[in-house]
Amino acid sequence: MKISRPIAQVSFFLLFFFVPLLNIFRVDLTDLKFYLFATTFRFSEGYILLIIILFIVFLFVGISKWFGRQFCGWMCPHNTFSVYLYKLTQSKMMKNKPLLSRTIDFSLPIFLAPLIAFSALAYLFDPFNLAEQIFTLRWNNWTVGVFLLLSCVFFLMIFRLRSRFCRHACPYGIFQMTFADKHSNLRGIKNMFQGTGLVLFLILSSLVGLLGFSLYSTNSYSAIIEKQIQGVPAGEFSTYTYILNVRNNAKETLNCEIDYEGIPASWEVSLPEQIEVDGMMAHEETILLRIDQASMNQHHNILITLKNSDGSIIEKKLNIFPVQQKKG
Repeated sequence: MKISRPIAQVSFFLLFFFVPLLNIFRVDLTDLKFYLFATTFRFSEGYILLIIILFIVFLFVGISKWFGRQFCGWMCPHNTFSVYLYKLTQSKMMKNKPLLSRTIDFSLPIFLAPLIAFSALAYLFDPFNLAEQIFTLRWNNWTVGVFLLLSCVFFLMIFRLRSRFCRHACPYGIFQMTFADKHSNLRGIKNMFQGTGLVLFLILSSLVGLLGFSLYSTNSYSAIIEKQIQGVPAGEFSTYTYILNVRNNAKETLNCEIDYEGIPASWEVSLPEQIEVDGMMAHEETILLRIDQASMNQHHNILITLKNSDGSIIEKKLNIFPVQQKKG
């Protein structure tokens, strides 16, 4: 027990920093994507993100119900750093070196607070773009302002508040006290299999199974179609353009064949029929449709089918209702 607790503390402390950097899990609010185990998903596949969020919520509820406030002592990065900083500055080695003790007590929070702020933001934005903005002093970017604000907040928490924040202000700490009962303790494994604890365990197990099935059934690539030019007159035709964006979520190069159904023969078109995307990259192609006057004021449903070399198929539909322009 004496050995396992420090190992758990250090492991979770390091995980806090490395999870977003390695794309184990993070969200990118700029590009509307999220990452899970280094695989990229778009917000259009938000059901997977919803499952992940529900799992995290129920996991924290379950930890509170099963083990009480053991999260604080075993997994919380803030508590881990605060405890070990206190042990260092109050150690026998520092007993007769008050100046060195105060220097360490002040300088380590100064160093760590920006790292914590950066890691917290890295769960929501691309960490490498964020680092570039910070180091190139792009102070006009609002994310840099948030980084500075969070750095100050975390410095205050580490340098001044420490365990007082845990006892009186931490939302999850208060939440744990609310859900804990007499069975919630370090050896609360048995609490997972009785009463409310069992219900939470079954919910988490179901979410894990659902997430696994969703990931297994998800294509290794994704595609979206975005409107561009819509109904611009050009002689006897009206021009419509769309951007086909294909994202390769695998490390291997993606090759796709593209088929189209429902396009009248009277239209003039420029259509990509094949697309190649490097691993973990995205590629865009333009779909050009020039619609003749006889096709105006009618619904047209176009089916676009993408098929990769493994036979995995993605279907996208375009619903177009071209309106004939009135002659002035």
